[in-house]
Amino acid sequence: MGRLLVIVAVLAVAASSAAAAGAGASEPTTVAFRDGTLAPSSVLRAGQAPQGFSGGPTTASDGETVGVYVEDPLLSEDANAVQRWANVLAGLLHGPEISALTVYMATFDTVQRLCGQGALGCYGSGRLVAIGDDFRTVSAQSVLTHEYGHHVAASRRNDPWQGLDWGTKRWSSYMNICARAKSGELQPGDEGVGYQLNPGEAFAEDYRVLNERREGLPESPWQVVDSRFYPDQGALDALTLDVTTPWTGDTTSTYTGSFTGGATGRGFRVATPLDGNFTATLTSSAKERLTLRVVDLASGGVLAANASSLRVKTLGVSVCGQRNIQVQVRRVSGGGPFTLAIAKP
Repeated sequence: MGRLLVIVAVLAVAASSAAAAGAGASEPTTVAFRDGTLAPSSVLRAGQAPQGFSGGPTTASDGETVGVYVEDPLLSEDANAVQRWANVLAGLLHGPEISALTVYMATFDTVQRLCGQGALGCYGSGRLVAIGDDFRTVSAQSVLTHEYGHHVAASRRNDPWQGLDWGTKRWSSYMNICARAKSGELQPGDEGVGYQLNPGEAFAEDYRVLNERREGLPESPWQVVDSRFYPDQGALDALTLDVTTPWTGDTTSTYTGSFTGGATGRGFRVATPLDGNFTATLTSSAKERLTLRVVDLASGGVLAANASSLRVKTLGVSVCGQRNIQVQVRRVSGGGPFTLAIAKP
């Protein structure tokens, strides 16, 4: 059976046990970021308890059913741990994706074995592993919340990108992830050296901050990703909307016009608050020849153009930070009615 790749969680242990035992060894102040692999994948089959874990579908305090398994040593310390963690999960801002998740709260050593040395949690394919006890200054709940943020992102569409790597649609558009990734500033999906510049990890951290504020909890230190990702209220509002009212796909608008007399062109201004695919399709009559252009109003730059003689012309561009676009229809010859269909995120 193939291995399941996972996203390494919030914080990691940077020092090895040997270094920690050395004279003068200090508590690590940084994190060890790298890929984690949940191996073997058969150890954690969704909806099944692996050896040494107890739990299962649990009715949380709000009446929802959450799949939670807790490692037995943790249960020996807190017999109510399964119920407690089910309640914590149900208390996070979430949607129906919660029913598609199986959570395994484990000891530090087991998390190391399942997620990779240094990790305090990991997520992949609807399975979440996290420490069940606080680790030094890191709370177990903050790790769980961060990892659940990955589950939210993985459960949301952000065409043409993967939510797990780029974050959700409104949040990533507000944070201008596309343009910043295009410039090389950010590294979507990088779980290695570019971890701190990975917007997928930043989304999970912003999700953690959102929930800590909602629940009135002390905000965990911002030390997982670069400080430029620290959310303002606009980012948190966009993230909240992505959780509660997910983006479901492009919207299409249709415009009609006609060239008569001396008219030579028409411009259609389109607001594009969300990044993604933008498509303009122009259908003209048999008695006219038209050209089609898509222009970024902020810069005046032409994003795409089609001057062919075809009656039906289509232009597709990527909205990547442009917030106002103009679709220009110009007459070359002839005259008559035309139809313009615009699809945007």
